[in-house]
Amino acid sequence: MIRRSILILVTLTLFLAGCSNEPEKKTSKTQNPSHSNQSNEPEKNISNIQDPSDSDQSKHQTSLTHEQILMKPPGRFAGSNYDEQKVQEALDQLSSDLTADQYNEELLLLLAEDYRSYVTTFNNFETEVKVNNERPNGKITLPTSKKLHISILLDASGSMKAQINGKSKMDSAKEAIQIFLDKLPKNAEVSLRVYGHKGTGSHKDKKVSCNSTEEIFHGQGEQTNQIKTVLQDIKPAGWTPIANALKSVKQDINPETTDSVVYVVSDGIETCGGNPVQIAKELNQSKVKTVVNIIGFNVDNEGQKLLRQVATSGGGEFTSVDNDESLKNYLNKAYAKLQGEWTMWKEKGEGQANTQKEQKQGAINNTETDMQILVNKEYYNLLAALKYLEIKYGNAIPHGEVWKQITERKNFAWDYARDTGRGLYDEVTKSGNQVYDDIKDEGDKNIDDLTNKKK
Repeated sequence: MIRRSILILVTLTLFLAGCSNEPEKKTSKTQNPSHSNQSNEPEKNISNIQDPSDSDQSKHQTSLTHEQILMKPPGRFAGSNYDEQKVQEALDQLSSDLTADQYNEELLLLLAEDYRSYVTTFNNFETEVKVNNERPNGKITLPTSKKLHISILLDASGSMKAQINGKSKMDSAKEAIQIFLDKLPKNAEVSLRVYGHKGTGSHKDKKVSCNSTEEIFHGQGEQTNQIKTVLQDIKPAGWTPIANALKSVKQDINPETTDSVVYVVSDGIETCGGNPVQIAKELNQSKVKTVVNIIGFNVDNEGQKLLRQVATSGGGEFTSVDNDESLKNYLNKAYAKLQGEWTMWKEKGEGQANTQKEQKQGAINNTETDMQILVNKEYYNLLAALKYLEIKYGNAIPHGEVWKQITERKNFAWDYARDTGRGLYDEVTKSGNQVYDDIKDEGDKNIDDLTNKKK
């Protein structure tokens, strides 16, 4: 029993002695040089031995896209924090027996530049050129976003029977209105309303006549050829209820209308006791803002004064015409004005498209250039750090492999800036040119159409 106990004790002593002679494992990648020679015992260098977690991390790194790599936070001495002396002090803390991957990782922790703002700018860059100039109201085919309503109010009071140059004022007005309506945008909403067309000019018929206002046509600009037929039956008859006619316009306008214009053709003032000035003002201030224009057809001076007040309160203009030719000329002038508006719209839009395109192209170029400058700065800082390590540790440093990784990073970062910038630049150019061409084509078409219609 005693012999057995002694045997166990000897065995345990030998086991413990064997354990005390096992070399100490290195557990840190970095080492303070001042303590590197304190022990003469050989140390196992396990920096090249990869545990499972290191392997997973390596796979994760290689699976990252260039964009994800560039979105990593910068190193301690990036940008304005760069200090060569402090960088060298940090490098002094590195061991001489790291792998190329480990050296590269340590160098990037110190010197990787911050590319996040450039990547974000590229990712969020809006390449579409947008020009949203408001189009002139009377374009031949309105954009779907604009819904134009044009109302014509025709005075059918008894005084319209009077003749000018052998033709009644009513016939001249009908002819001019037909020509004008034929020129309207094809998808504009058009209404034609007559007033004072019932009863007679006598006092016994005044109530009937003053209450007479009727919409005789409501349709699209492309249907205005039907107006000639409905106008045939309209004969000059009674009194002049301008206020009542203007008030009725509200019910003719579609609530979805974006632009509304009224043309009142009259040869006299209100004779039914209404207040056309107030009604015109209400129309102009309504939800669908309506501009009221007055065309005074052979109206005396006192009548012109009163009708001008109606136009002013309605946000429009008063125009006096004294014969059928001047009435037609006035309506043609509206198209000459519109033609000028289209020319201005086209030139303004073309200029804005070019300016916006060039501004976007400049922003892309600046981002690309600034990022590439930063890539170069990082590259030379990394090479300087590698050179310092090489001088310090000599051939112990895997210089070639580290240099290769530094160069590869520089190349992919540079190429990312160049390729992404060029791609965005091309998209902006394509969008800008397309918008410019669309504006030019639309403007030219409408100008040509208006020119032809004036003829």
